Amino acid sequence: MNFNLTSLKLYGSLIKFSHTLFALPFAGIAFVLAFFKTRDKSTMEWIVLSVLILISMVLARSAAMGFNRIVDADIDGKNQRTVDREIPAGKISTRSAILFVFLSSIGFCFVSWWINSMAFALSFPTLLILLGYSLAKRFTWFCHWILGFSIGLAPLATWVAIRQEIVLEPLLWTFGLAFNLAGFDILYALQDQEFDKKAGLFSVPAKFGKKSSLRIAAMNHILCIVLLFAAGIVSGLGPIFLLFLLLTAYFLFQEHKIARGAGENFFPPKFYQIHSYISLILFGGLLVDRFFYRVILGS
Repeated sequence: MNFNLTSLKLYGSLIKFSHTLFALPFAGIAFVLAFFKTRDKSTMEWIVLSVLILISMVLARSAAMGFNRIVDADIDGKNQRTVDREIPAGKISTRSAILFVFLSSIGFCFVSWWINSMAFALSFPTLLILLGYSLAKRFTWFCHWILGFSIGLAPLATWVAIRQEIVLEPLLWTFGLAFNLAGFDILYALQDQEFDKKAGLFSVPAKFGKKSSLRIAAMNHILCIVLLFAAGIVSGLGPIFLLFLLLTAYFLFQEHKIARGAGENFFPPKFYQIHSYISLILFGGLLVDRFFYRVILGS
């Protein structure tokens, strides 16, 4: 596996590195909240910890996405929407991808060990969840929620890295984000509804059809807003965050509007762009709220 600039671009495309950047605000939410609750760390300790959390996130998602591309290579090669992905297109060999996933997984566990003992102990079940979701659609249509939870773990994992505890506050953020991502994935899977049926794969659209899938996705996003509202209350956030949460609800509504109007066509880029804004909106709302109440009001 010889790396050069072209190789880096290929592997970045393999794991959708740009999507990793959009996932970082989810971890940032927990980081900011935990920061205001933790008084026993120096500035240098915070800098080191933030770098380690960032590296661990990139490694974990690289392992998960790389493994997903490996196990789905045969399926992707038969699907018109995914036939040009790196492995089925022959741009990256399966052997190189396996080595990439192995190194990313080992790196994730090592960095977790460096963070703290609890993070290290939980790195193994976390890695199992991250890799396992790729196989879920072969035996259950609950795969969307497994995916949502695996990505939604970012706030809880960040909280553990900083405070070494599992409590209600990060759990509410994790489950709120999990339902957000599950709803998005159900909408996303509408594009592969007929292919999944023919290939014998499990998904909500393949099981229940488009009309019911849209309703199930909507219920997930309603639960997302409810849980994130509860998370904001438990975290002591004020009406400023609520305004940003309402903006999040509006963007989720736009997602559904695009999905309903797409018909049999693949979703336009706007569908993915809208979803990428959500994590930034939530993180921005948190920052503005904390800045206003902590810095301006001094509360």
